[in-house]
Parts: sequence; C-alpha cells; structure tokens
Amino acid sequence: MDPPMDPPTMDPPTDDEDSVVRDPPPTPNTAMAVEQPSASTPAVSTASSADSAASSVVSEASAASGEASNEPTPTKPNNEPTPTKPNNDPSPAKSNNEPSPAKPKEEEAVQEVVEEEAEEEEAPAKQDTTTASPKSTTSPKSTTSTSYKSDLLTSLVTTTDPSLETTNHVYIRDDQYAWIPARVEKTDDDGLAHVVIPEYKDEKSIQSDGGRRAKRFRKDTVKLSDYPNRALPLQNVDEKGYLKEVEDMVDLSFLHEAAIMYNLKARHVDSKPYTRTGDIVIAVNPYKWLLDLYTEELRHEYASALVFNNSYDDNDGGDPRSKIEPHVYEASSLAYRGLAVDGDDQSILVSGESGAGKTETVKILMNDLASVQRDAQTFASKPNSSSDLMKKKKPSLMGDPNSNKAPPPTQSTSVIVQRVLDSNPLLEAFGNAKTLRNDNSSRFGKYIQLQFHGEDPEAAARCGKQLPGCVLAGSKVEVYLLEKNRVVSHEEEERTFHIFYQLLNAPEAIKAEIWAGLEDTDNESYSYVGFTETEAIEGLSDEERFQHTVDSLALVGVQGDSLKMLMRAICIVLQLGNLVFEPDQRDDDKTEITATDELDGLSELMGVAQKDLIAALTLRTVRARGEEYKVPLNSEKARDSTDAFAKEIYAKTFLWLVRQINDATCAERNYDGDKKDGFGIIGLLDIFGFESFEVNRFEQLCINYANEKLQQKFTQDIFRSVQAEYEYEGIELGEITYDDNTDVLDLVEGRMGLLSFLNEEGVRPKGSDKSFVSKVDSMNKDSPCWYREKAWSDTEFGIVHYAGKVVYDATNFVTKNMDTLPSDLEDCAFKSTNDILANALKNDGMMNVEVKKRRASKRPPTNQKAKRNANRRGSIAADSVWTKFRGQLTNLMTSLDTTRSRYIRCIKPNQVKLPLEMEHLSTIEQLRCAGVVAAVTISRSAFPNRLEHEIVLERFKSLWGKGVYPSEQVLAEYEFDEQPKFLVEKLLEHALKELASEKKGQIVRAFVIGKSRAYFRAGSLEFMEAERLKFLSVWALEIQRVVRGFTQKSKYKKIKAGMIFLEAQVRMKIALRNYRRMRAASIRTQCWIRCIFAARLLVVKRRNYRATMIQTHWRMGVAITNLKIHLKAAVAIQTMTRGSLQRPKFRLALHEKREEAKLENQLRALQRKLEEAEQKRIEAEKKAEEKAQKAVQEYRESTIVEEKKMDPTAATDPSVASVASAGPSAGPATEETASVSSPVPSVPSEAASLKVDEIANNVPSQVAPSVSATVVNLTAQQQNLMDESGKMLEYLRKEVFKLRNQNNQIRADFELVKDNNQRLMDANASAGASFAALNQHAKQLTKTNAKLSADCNQYRQTIQRMNVTQVELKEELKMKQATYIAEVRSRLTYQKALGMIVELASERCRDTRLVEDILRIADEAEGDDFGGSGAPSPASPRSPSARDPQAGMNNDSNHDSMYSRFKSYWS
Repeated sequence: MDPPMDPPTMDPPTDDEDSVVRDPPPTPNTAMAVEQPSASTPAVSTASSADSAASSVVSEASAASGEASNEPTPTKPNNEPTPTKPNNDPSPAKSNNEPSPAKPKEEEAVQEVVEEEAEEEEAPAKQDTTTASPKSTTSPKSTTSTSYKSDLLTSLVTTTDPSLETTNHVYIRDDQYAWIPARVEKTDDDGLAHVVIPEYKDEKSIQSDGGRRAKRFRKDTVKLSDYPNRALPLQNVDEKGYLKEVEDMVDLSFLHEAAIMYNLKARHVDSKPYTRTGDIVIAVNPYKWLLDLYTEELRHEYASALVFNNSYDDNDGGDPRSKIEPHVYEASSLAYRGLAVDGDDQSILVSGESGAGKTETVKILMNDLASVQRDAQTFASKPNSSSDLMKKKKPSLMGDPNSNKAPPPTQSTSVIVQRVLDSNPLLEAFGNAKTLRNDNSSRFGKYIQLQFHGEDPEAAARCGKQLPGCVLAGSKVEVYLLEKNRVVSHEEEERTFHIFYQLLNAPEAIKAEIWAGLEDTDNESYSYVGFTETEAIEGLSDEERFQHTVDSLALVGVQGDSLKMLMRAICIVLQLGNLVFEPDQRDDDKTEITATDELDGLSELMGVAQKDLIAALTLRTVRARGEEYKVPLNSEKARDSTDAFAKEIYAKTFLWLVRQINDATCAERNYDGDKKDGFGIIGLLDIFGFESFEVNRFEQLCINYANEKLQQKFTQDIFRSVQAEYEYEGIELGEITYDDNTDVLDLVEGRMGLLSFLNEEGVRPKGSDKSFVSKVDSMNKDSPCWYREKAWSDTEFGIVHYAGKVVYDATNFVTKNMDTLPSDLEDCAFKSTNDILANALKNDGMMNVEVKKRRASKRPPTNQKAKRNANRRGSIAADSVWTKFRGQLTNLMTSLDTTRSRYIRCIKPNQVKLPLEMEHLSTIEQLRCAGVVAAVTISRSAFPNRLEHEIVLERFKSLWGKGVYPSEQVLAEYEFDEQPKFLVEKLLEHALKELASEKKGQIVRAFVIGKSRAYFRAGSLEFMEAERLKFLSVWALEIQRVVRGFTQKSKYKKIKAGMIFLEAQVRMKIALRNYRRMRAASIRTQCWIRCIFAARLLVVKRRNYRATMIQTHWRMGVAITNLKIHLKAAVAIQTMTRGSLQRPKFRLALHEKREEAKLENQLRALQRKLEEAEQKRIEAEKKAEEKAQKAVQEYRESTIVEEKKMDPTAATDPSVASVASAGPSAGPATEETASVSSPVPSVPSEAASLKVDEIANNVPSQVAPSVSATVVNLTAQQQNLMDESGKMLEYLRKEVFKLRNQNNQIRADFELVKDNNQRLMDANASAGASFAALNQHAKQLTKTNAKLSADCNQYRQTIQRMNVTQVELKEELKMKQATYIAEVRSRLTYQKALGMIVELASERCRDTRLVEDILRIADEAEGDDFGGSGAPSPASPRSPSARDPQAGMNNDSNHDSMYSRFKSYWS
C-alpha cells in the first residue's frame, strides 16, 4: 500500500460538481464543534470554512484554466513538507479572518439562492421557445446569474469569521415532534449552539433531507447542557445532506434515539416495515397488507438463505442476513436452523403495545415455521454427492438409518400442523376484545411452544443428508393474566370478549340447540355485553367468526356435547349479569333476587335448584371457632359477589379451553413417531407491552413487572451479543458497562418489596391499601426506583421503571390480589351438571397430561436470585394473584433461559391507524419501552463509534505525520489481510496520541483495533475529524495562493493585449468623432420632429381614453342600478315566499299552543270544582252530624222530662225502667254513630244518610219490647210522648231525605267531574295524535275510569258493612285518614320521579322497545294513582294482586325483566 501524497491533484470540475460548488453540503462527520465545544472548536470551525472555501477556489481555478489552457497547473512535489500559513502573508487570504460588514444581507442572499435552487429542483420551470434556442443557452444573462450565485456563496464562505461558522447536520429536541433535524451555524464558549431549523408542512413531511422540502427556515439557540455529553446528536446523512437509510441500524455511524426513529420512519414511508438492530427485528405496523412481503417465493428465498445454506460458518463471522432484507422470516428461519442443526431450544419474543401487530406477527411466524419444516423434509431427503460415494463404498458403516430418524410428514402430522395453526385464532375468539387502540386486542399473554422431533445430526450425516430432519410434532400453549374484569364491565366504545358477540349473533337454530333462552336475544339483552356499533372485526362479521370458531373447536375435539357444555358455560356468565338484586322490603340488610325469569334460566343452565342458587348468591358462610354462620349480603355485596363468580367461571372456562387445545396439539398425545418426550422447542412469546396510563391499577403493575423481568433477560442477551462481537473482534470484555433493572426487581419482589407487603396485607384482618403503601414507603424510601410526592393521596405511589416513571393508584390492590371466590359459590358450582363448573374451578393447570421436561440446555439459567426468592415463598400468600403470576413468570423465565432467544419489537406508528404515517412522540416512547434504546446504549457503551479499516485509511489519510507511514519493508512483514489493521493502528496511534490517558499505571488509548473495525471512544472520532479539517484548511489556503497568483498573471497578460488594442481603437475613434457629431445632430432633429407628432397623437389618445372611461362608468352605474333593483325584488320575493311557507306552520303551532293553554285552564277549573265540591261535602257532613246530635239530644231531654211527669210507680216498674233506659242507651250509640264520618271523598252524603236511617230504625227496635209489655199501662200523657217521638222520627226521616238530596247533588257534581275528565282525556288524545305513546296512555286512562267505577261500588258495600261494626270502623277510618295524606304526598313525589325517569330514558336509551315498556309502566302507575286514592291497602284481600296471584307474579316478572334491561344501559 503506497503512502498518501501530500498535495492532492486538482482536477477540473465537471458539470456534476456545479451543484456542490454553488451550495456545498456539509460532510456528516464535520459536526465536531458540537461534540467538542472546548478549545478545539475554533480550529474545527476554521477547517469547515476552509473546506468550503477550497471548493470555491477549485471552481475559480477551473474557470481560469478554461481561459488560459496553455498555462501549466502548479503542483507540489511529493516530498515537500506540509505548508503552513505565514504570519505576514500579504496575500488576499488574510481577508478570510476579517468580519463581513454586511453579514445579514449576505445571509438573506444565501437564503434566497438556496430557496431558488430548491424551487428549481422540485418544480423546474417550463422551457419556452427562447430558452430552447442555442443563443439563449449561452446568453450573458444566464452566465452572469450562475456566476453571481457561485461568487456570492464563495464570498460568504471566505468573508465570514471561520472560527464561528460550521455546517453540521444534527437533531434537536422538540416538544411536539420529539426530535427534529437542524443545522448548526455556530457555537459559543458559554455552551450555546445557534442552529437553523427547517420548518415542514406537517409531521409526515419531516425528513433528514437537509431542509430541501422545508417551507421555511427559522433560527434558534439551544443549550448543549441539556444533551448527553454536552453534544447534539448527529444525523446520518450523505454528502448531499440526505439520510443514509440502513437495513441494520448497527451499521449507523451515529447510533442514538433520533437516528433510530428517522431511519425507521424512512423505511416505514417506503413500505418497508421491518428493520434490523443486530439480532432484534423491529416491525412497524404499516396498517395495510403488503402482499409482496409474504409471498411463497419470498418465504422460499429466506428459507434457502438462512436454513438450507451450508456455505457459511458462524464461527468465521459470516452473516447470511447481510444479503437479504430484514423480515420476521429471518427470526423463524434462524430459529428452525438453530434447533435442527445446533440442537438448542429456541424462543422468539414478540412484544409491543396494543395495536402494534403482535398477534399478526405470531401468526406469520407460526405459518412460516410450519412451511419451513415441510420444505426441510424435502431438502433433507436429497443426499449429497459425498454421501452417495460413501454409501457405495462402505454401506456397512451407515448403521441403522432409522435409529434416530425423524419420520417424513404423514397425514396425521398434517392434521397436527393444522391444529397448531388453528389454535391461535381459537384463543383469539375467547381471549381477544375490541379496545380503544385495537379492534382485535389480545387481553392475555401467551407462550406457544412448538414441539419438533429433531433427527440426530450425526445420523443425518451418515445418511448423506445436508440438513438433519426436524418435524413439527405438536405444540403447547401457556396463558398469563387474562383480563377478567372485561367480562363484567368495559368502556362504552369498547367490547367484551369476541365469543360473547359471536354466540349472540349465531343462527337462531344453533342458539336454540345450545339453550332455548338464547332465542330472539341480541347483544342488548345481556348487561355484560350491551350495545355496540362494531359489526365486523377485520372484515368478518360476528356470525361468520362464530362458524370459524366452531370449526376450529371441532378440529381440537370440542364438538357435540362438549361444545354444548362450553357454550352453556358462556351462557351462565351472561345470565349472571342479568340478575337483579334489590334490598329486602322487610330488612334492608338482606337481599332478594327480583329477576325471577333470569334466575329460572340460570338454574336451568347450571342444573342447580333455585333455593340453592339464591342462598349462594345472597348469603355468605362465616366460620368461627368451629361453627358456621349464614350472614346475609346487601344488594351491593351480592352484585359484587355475582360479578366475581362470573369472572371466575369465564377464567376457568378459558383455561379449560387451553387444556383442550393442548390435549389436541401436544406431541406427547398426538405424535405418531416413536419419540414421546424430549422434543425440541421453538417458543413464541406474545405478551403485553409496557403500560402507562393516566390511572394505573393492579393490572398495570403486574404487566410492567413482567416486562421488567423480560427486559432483564433482554439486557443480558444483548450483553451476550455484544460480548460475542467483541470476542470476535478481539476486544477485552472489561470494556462493556451497562445499567440493569435489578433495583426495580428488588423493589417489586424483594423481601421488603411490594409483593411481600401486599400478600401480608391480604392475610391481615384489617389489611388495607393505605397501610400497604405506607409500609412499602417506610421500608423503601432510600430505593432509587421508589418515589412519592406530598400532594399525592395515601394510595398513590411511583416506580421508576426502565421505560420511565409510572404512578400507580393502589385502590383495591389488596382485594384484587386475593381474588378468592366465596365457598358458598364454589359449593354451588360443584353441584352444577356442567362439567366445567363442577370440575374446572379448582384446576389452574394448562395441561391434562404430565409432560416430562426436556434435557437441560447447555446454557445455565441466569436468574438464580428469582429462583431463590421463589423457594422462600410461604404458604400464607400461596393463593394470591400476584404470587401465582410470579410463579408462572418464574417458570417462563426459567424456560426462556434454556433457549436461544430472538426478539421482535412491534411498533405502532400512529394512534389513528393511518398507513405509512409515523408519530414521533409515540414512536420514541415505544422504542424506549421496547428496550431498543437500551440495547443501543449497551452496544455503544464503551465505543460509541466504529468504522471499517478501509474507511479509516481512506478518510483520514491526511493525518499521516512525517515519517510515520511505515516503509514497504515493514509492510512486507505482514500478511496482505493484516496490513490494513497494522496501518490503521499506526495511523490512530499518531492521530490520537493527545487523547491517550493513564489509568492505574497503564496507558489507555482512545481507540481499540478489531479484526475488521476500529472502535473509537467518546470524542475520539470527533477529534480526528477536527484534525482532518485543520489539514484541509491549510491546503485550502495553499490552493488559494496558487490560484490567485495564476489569476493575477492572467489579468496582466489581458491588460497588455488590451493596451495595444486600445491604441488602435483611439485612432479610429478620432476619425469617427466628426461623423458621430453630425449623426447626433441629425438624430436630435429627427427626435424633436417625432416628439411633436407623438404629442399630438398623445392628445388624441388621451381624449379617446377619457371618453371611453366616461362611457364605461356610465354603463357601470346603469348596470349597478339594475342589479340593485333586481336584488331588492329578489329579496322581496324570497321574503314573501318564506313568509307564505312559514305562516301556516306558525298558525298551526299557535293553534296547538292555544289548545294546550285551553286544556290547562279547563284542568284548573275542574280542580277548583273538585275542591269546592269537597268543601261542600265536608260542610254538609258537619251540618248533618250537628243536626243529628241536636235531634238526639232533644229527644233524650224530652224523654227524661216525660218520665219525671209519669206516675212514680211506673218509675219503679222494671218494664218501664227498661223503656226509659232504652233512650239513654241509644243516645250514645246514636251520637257515636253520627260522629262517624267517611274519609272516602267519592260517597260522603250517602254514608251520612245510611247512618241516619240506621239511627231511626234502631230506636223503635230497641224500645219495642218494653212498649209491648207495658202498653196496657200507658196513659194519655205517655201516648203524647210516643206521638212526639214519632214526629221526631218523621223529622229525622226528612233530614235524611235532605241529606240524600245533597248526596245526589254531590253525585251529580261527581258525574260532571267525571264527564269533564273524560272530555279532558279526549282532548289530550286528540292533541297528542302525532305521538304513539300518548295514544296508549289515553286507552289506559279509559281502563282506569272503569276500574274507578268498580271501586266505587265496592266502597258502597264496604260502607254498609262498616255501619254494622261501628267501633272498629271508627279506629280504622282514623288510621286511613292519616295514611291517605301520607300516600298522597308519596305519590306526588313518585309521579315526579317517574316523570324524570321517563324523560331520561327517552333521551338516552337507544332501545325503542325498552322506551315503550317504560312508558307503558308509567301509564299503569298513573292509572293506579287515579284509581287508587280510595283503594284498599296492598295487604287487603280485595287488592288485584290478592285476587289474582299469578297476574301479580307475571307483572313483577315483567317489571324485573324491564329493570334488568334498563340497568344494562346505565350500569
């Protein structure tokens, strides 16, 4: 290799270099002023300016060479030392250090030039005929314009201060777009960088293109202290400022967060969703199917390159992925090859947030693995030539070819493969749901273990196979953290699990076959499901998906009775949601189930008696001191208990389905080969990504804990990959440093961590969420991952995860962690005839068969601490949710530690699901959560920059010092392949000698040399770039000196030739001077004459112009006048037309308003009449009572007076005494009878008349025996008394007659009120004819009036019977009077509440049938109010419910059904 020449040969620029000369783009590695803002900054800035100046000088030299091509170009000899700039050089180069006096104007001119060039590049102007002509192409104007632009840019570079100007492409932070491209103009000593920021149209248009697509530019100042290492991240751009897109981001020269995002965005916009970062595949969801990425030909290409290609060796550093585009096929193909060839178990971890495409990625991986294993059998069956030769010569050495040979695919194997592929959509039906982020979001995590029967590599080689056979024998699946809460509640725009909608939208015949109660039901029939606007998921309706689910269930053996049992278990969950719990009327602490129909259906589905169900749902068994107590539950606790029961049933049903799938797909049961255990594993982990919401609950803590465990493994695997790279390059392993998340895991699962305290609070009698947070806070205050703020509530705490800070709300943490089902419900489930409920509620396993574990892998598990902590767990917390999940997670991590893991990180580019668009903020957040940035940090922890040996030698060849380049004799001592490494080491030792440091007595160099690359420590590559630019600046000054001397000599020669030519021209000018004078005089004369004629013509033209303007304005005025007239007429016509259209509507509305007011007035008048009639009735009763009392009193007094006047012997006679005593005894009875008043307002006068008749009839009947006994002894005076008594009775009869007349009058008034009421109902019916609901209301009022008449007859009979039992009726009437007043008040309140409910239902309810049911029940309630004012109490035997118990039960059940449907919309 020859040493580099000191002076580079200067070739004349070509046409392609014109753009570089006019606007030289900065080199991407010239941003050293930003990386090193120390004393080296001025030198770097000078170098960058000199570099630009050099390019302009080259253009001047080329122009000069065109004018004087015969002049030789001066070159510097090879052995001449590097020139330095003299201090007193009088050359014009000194002006480079002088500040420009007009810098703002020059910058504006540069901006205009750049914008003009950008416009020419984006939208070139159309060429006209003049431009196309040969003359126009070489016009002086175009030449001057081009040279002006070039000279302007050159002058700006050479006249500004080179110590302050740079042209670096960097990224800066932005609150809206995370990272935006910018260009550094200069940096200050106080740590400020002045940048030019291009502004784009929108976020989609932002690219690293040097601002060519920007609408405008703005200037800003950023603080370098806000960035790591006080340096702005550099862009990976080429010489023209365009982004250098790479397939593997490890190859990025500047690898950081912004570079990753912009590289992903460039590929995403270009319909390239997959990008590689070492062993990590980043999949960006394109939100559209790119069919060309999943063709059979492409799959064969990846399989051929990665699986069936034996031409590379991993130990030699060969990477077959470098020849193919990144794809998820590479992960599946490499995993298959690693299992088949190396015999190591494999795992592929797919992660990402909801909507990122994890589920689809797993499907693609499973399909590819199934296809590759089929192709592998065909490929492995082809023997190679060497095997054929061995077989012919030594057939005995082959051994038994079937000793450890994987059988070829058979029909049963194909069935297993089909079952494996269909098991994933089956899990989606029961475990996926629609969320706000994704229509088909997995609400659980799953780990699918594909089982392969691999052939022994040695046996395969003896058989002459190029690849050992590896057949897909089966699969197993493990699930984690099913979102059970979605069973009982979900957001309004979301849905519960798909299976519910599929079942309810199945054909009616199938629904009836499953359960008769499913007929004529839809989503709104069940409160757990409710209304949904989504009719299809991924293009398939729920009915179509139900058929697919049934077909997939049949493929795994769930059909017939087992299918019916599974679907009935789902129906049980639905029925539990429709149960209605209300407080018991006799005891508020107790609960009764009012939805009897739903309870009957649930009893039928479960096969459990109703009384057992009611007891299990409304009572709770409490055990204390060996005794059991039944404690009633209130309605709220009963509802919560039922919801917990439904969630547990669905969760265990899901696990039952997982066991059925594993039974149908596991190799231990279904594989036909001889091997029954020890299968190879390729695991596919589809698990939830890191979550951080506004309110984070217990579920988010569990999910983030799982991601922390996976991140720990991810970090360790990345460390191993970097370790392998460093070992291959020969770099010491001690150079790698990285941060892990051990502190977070200790905080969560340590002895004094969240798990321990949460389990402790769960078993404490008074354990609470507040005490849990308080204990954790007191024991972990010093933890760097724990923080709390004073303004937070007692249940809030924060954890610093690897992806960022997350604030959790610990409300219900203790309850959710225990999640124990009451024993009453468990006992009830065990009585069920459904096998899932009876036997699966206690089964948390995922396999029905015991599977023997495969041999241990060569790689030992890394998470020993987690295993020790798992062994320490006590039995107290064995049943908590977190403990179970931790055990599952520990087993998962143990399984993953025994495998070779590969990672696929799915990214959701935007939240609106638009194709080929990327939101910066959300993408950056997902990259952090996925650990991609952490992987970059680990890989570049010691050496942020790395370059190939050839690139280092080519780029930094100017840094060779004098005598440093080794001689040919020294190079001859090394092999040809080792010479680049030796030269790079020598070059870097000399160039980076200043950056070497001493540590612990040893010299630490600023670089490390590997086999193929040179690794630079932080700041080393930047220092070399600065030194390179210094060298270029010196050569730029030398080039300027030479070119300026050449141009001055050329100018002198031109001046000399011009003087000779000038003398000849002077003589000619003297001779022509007179001629020119004469010609000028003649021209002047002609000019004056032309001026006179032109003035006259001008006067005529002005006159014509003015006349034309006058005519124009006149016509304009006339036209405007006509326009205004027509416009006014049109407005008047429109006004009249609108008025004619609106007046009938207004009159109709006014008429309706008046009718409504008239009806209201009539109603008020009727109310006044009713009040007056009531007042008259009360007055009449009082008067009748007074008169009756007065008459009885007078009769009593007269009787006493007459008795005194009678014969004294008569007073002693017993018979006469009995007659005398009859009067006083009758008096109180009469008075008592008269004092009784009926509280019934409808028949007061009739009751009074009946009382008076009774009194009149009772008096003679009581005294008749005595009179008949002593009639012989009566005297004339006594006869007179009897006559007066008769007269008194006659008078009483007349009073009774009057009272009857008053009663008739009141009855007539009542009939009038009744007629008015009827007319009022008719008026209301006619006024509301347009409303269907009011028609039904009017009919109901008619029925109510008939019921009122019947009640009146019953009241009359009741009054007659009440006269017989006067004393009992008096007390009862007093009680009813008080009850009546309270009932009126309660009914008024009830009517108001009912009206509000009806209005609320009419406004918010979507179900028209439900609204009609509510209106009908409201009408019935109003009818009861009209007819129930004088009705007997509900306990009376004459009430309608007492007469017809079945009708009352039906009515209650209808109300309950309506209430359950009503509750489903407001729950």
